[in-house]
Amino acid sequence: MRVRNKKTGFRDMIKWAIFATNVAAIILLFCSFLSWWVSPLKTNLFSYIGLGFGFILLANIGYLVFWIVFSKWKLALISLFAILFCYKPVTTFFPIHFISKMEPEGSIKVLTYNVQGFPHERNKDASKHPILDYIADTDADIVCLQEYLVSKTGQSIFSQRDVNKILDRYPYRSITGLESSGKYHIFGLACFSKYPIENTHEVVFESSYNGAAVYTINIDGERYTVANIHLESNNIKPEDKKLYNDFLQNADSVRLEQVTSNIRTRLGTAYRIRARQVEKVKQYIDRQDTRGTIICGDFNDTPISYAYHRMKKGLRDAYVSTAFGPGITYHEDLFLFRIDHIMHSDNIKAYRARRDKIKYSDHYPLRTYLKLE
Repeated sequence: MRVRNKKTGFRDMIKWAIFATNVAAIILLFCSFLSWWVSPLKTNLFSYIGLGFGFILLANIGYLVFWIVFSKWKLALISLFAILFCYKPVTTFFPIHFISKMEPEGSIKVLTYNVQGFPHERNKDASKHPILDYIADTDADIVCLQEYLVSKTGQSIFSQRDVNKILDRYPYRSITGLESSGKYHIFGLACFSKYPIENTHEVVFESSYNGAAVYTINIDGERYTVANIHLESNNIKPEDKKLYNDFLQNADSVRLEQVTSNIRTRLGTAYRIRARQVEKVKQYIDRQDTRGTIICGDFNDTPISYAYHRMKKGLRDAYVSTAFGPGITYHEDLFLFRIDHIMHSDNIKAYRARRDKIKYSDHYPLRTYLKLE
């Protein structure tokens, strides 16, 4: 009898030890989506936790399954309630739309794509242009490109004239060269449109490689604000990616302390810069007197981040509204995140947002249909 009590006590001790780690995972889950509300200008802590939202969510689902398997229903309910309490960030990170409605007649197709300076066009046979061919094949009505690189001389890389020949179905275009543009090339943002671009305004960032261009586009007689955004990059270098990969593959040889220190160094400054950049963009867009707003681009931030949530204020995310799954858009060296987004005002409805899994750049393109109401 006494032995059985000892065994029971030991099992209880194990159960509550596991539950304690479950509580820690729940606390991290709650803290992670605080990154929506707490500006990195105050503290970066919640931004770092938000970056790991996917792993934290997976851990909490694991605990839920564990308690169900062992018929610990009260503890399973605690895990379930914690996940349901975070329903909004969970479905923002991982939308659940098994069936996406077909777009109604009269919808427009919008594409956003960080083209990484057209690496395939630059490094391979100049007669091949997979990125530009892909863009032409999508037949999107409005195309917003980031890290757009063309030559002023036509040597070594495509010139704007070359691009115009391939994308000849777009009579309207606007090219915004950022500070990193030089004597022989233009680097920045580009918009190709089947509708008239009446005006382009550059929202200038204190950055050589990042910026925002806000267009006024006349769509069937109505003026719309369309923003092409490339927020501050995280400046992750090849040696940082190697450290991260080494940690994932062999945690024994690479200490967690090294990885976390590296993340703080690289990401902390970028989080703060993006917070200021978003405010500049939002302030300009909010002053526009147009029928509606569409924001496209590379935010360099996940859906569980301050920059994303602040930019989305008053808008809807086309992917979250219509798609299924995490929708990874950045895919380099096991850094797998959705950092490219298409947002729109309430008087616009999204249909069939999708990420096209083509590896011509370190980003996948994102496109959607929008019905302007």
